[in-house]
Amino acid sequence: MRSLKHVKAKLSRAAALLSALAVLVWSGTALAGGPAPATVDVASITAPTTRAAPAVTSDDAMIDALDAAETSQYWDPLERGNRVVLGFNEFVDRWALGPVSDAYGFVMPDPGARAVRRMFRNLTEPISFANHMLQFHPDGAGRSFVRFIVNSSVGVAGMFDVANKLGVPPAPTDFGGTLYRYGAPAGPYLVLPLMGPTTARDTLGDIVDSSVTPQNFVLSTVMQLVLSAGNGITARHEANDGLTALRDGAVDFYAALRSAYYFNRESELRSAGATGESPIFRSSAETSASNPSRSNSEVYSDLRSASSETVPLK
Repeated sequence: MRSLKHVKAKLSRAAALLSALAVLVWSGTALAGGPAPATVDVASITAPTTRAAPAVTSDDAMIDALDAAETSQYWDPLERGNRVVLGFNEFVDRWALGPVSDAYGFVMPDPGARAVRRMFRNLTEPISFANHMLQFHPDGAGRSFVRFIVNSSVGVAGMFDVANKLGVPPAPTDFGGTLYRYGAPAGPYLVLPLMGPTTARDTLGDIVDSSVTPQNFVLSTVMQLVLSAGNGITARHEANDGLTALRDGAVDFYAALRSAYYFNRESELRSAGATGESPIFRSSAETSASNPSRSNSEVYSDLRSASSETVPLK
């Protein structure tokens, strides 16, 4: 991994990198129709569930930790093909999704955009409820159930997060998290057309979640496509600043986006109730070859700690 010691004066780029985690929201929702890992939104998911991590003792300590993270330790056997797919996604984003999301941002005031994002997140609550039940987390299931009922009614179809103000914060999870809960390996890193970064395990999880999303049973195919496109566009609009910062600040955008995905997914899985060392970052000596190798997870907690005031994490 390229040494970071010569960029100490520009340490704020670490915050810019984590800001770009919001692009993963677009990755999981754009044109997919399934519940996104709608977990890290730069603008509006300022969830009161943000977890404060211990402060990093010094800039040098964090830089040393980042230097110790070898990107080659991610299990990415399909990197060459993944880079081709990322190039295609970037082309689509530059000439289609980006301009459309910019137009949406031009005509939609910020309060309205935040309300729309809350509405789309509310649609994922039934999926979170089901997966919490599968994970034997009754508390999380209860929170998701209450949030969906309250926000869908009093919150006007979820545009207002009334449940949060009543003391019921969000507890999102997905089937990928359920597979993780039962020990399924992450599998290789993938970049999917239009959907972006993921792993084999989370791809399967997204397919399962999408197939049982309640709106699939009550809406026509056309309405589902409209809903999915709207979800992707609004999420892409929220991700714009972070995505731009990542593109401008990264030496290798592919590697930076891959790291951002793993940072984000680690945070999601731990926030959903996982304990101990994540299989995503577990040393290959301790797990099957199906897992990306990661023997020093402090690297990621240090980076999240340094940026916790800039980018709310679940």
